[in-house]
Amino acid sequence: MIIALNKEKDLSELKSRFVSIASHEFRTPLSTVLSSAYLVSQYAGNEDQPRREKHIQRIISSVDMLTDILNDFLSVGKIEEGKIQIRRSLFDIKQHIQQIVSELNGLLKKNQQIKYTHKGKEKLELDPSLMRQILTNLLSNAIKFSPKVALSTLKVSLHPKT
Repeated sequence: MIIALNKEKDLSELKSRFVSIASHEFRTPLSTVLSSAYLVSQYAGNEDQPRREKHIQRIISSVDMLTDILNDFLSVGKIEEGKIQIRRSLFDIKQHIQQIVSELNGLLKKNQQIKYTHKGKEKLELDPSLMRQILTNLLSNAIKFSPKVALSTLKVSLHPKT
């Protein structure tokens, strides 16, 4: 009876952590969708088409990010086992990070900025979705918890294994 009660308590705690993590992961892309949708509605003239397209692309990218997050977190069984499926692929990490930083620029407070520098390899075999989640979480927390006048520096240095 005590073992079953402890297992139930552990499961309840795990579910609470899942909800907390999932809600945190959803906030950034949803904020991007909302702010970009608002900005798209403000650009009415033909001369504003490039701006509209930029924000429409941000919306699409954020919705893709939400889909990836859902795919990773929906399986409670995987979470209970501590396993998230890793989907490795060869991709350009520099371009990937630049896109993430660009998407998060819309969340910056006045006088905040993100400075990204990159050294080393640009093509890596990793899980791009997992990398996106990690960087988005780190940078969105830096934006959220930094003073209004702040510089968040992201330095990436990738060297071949020796």
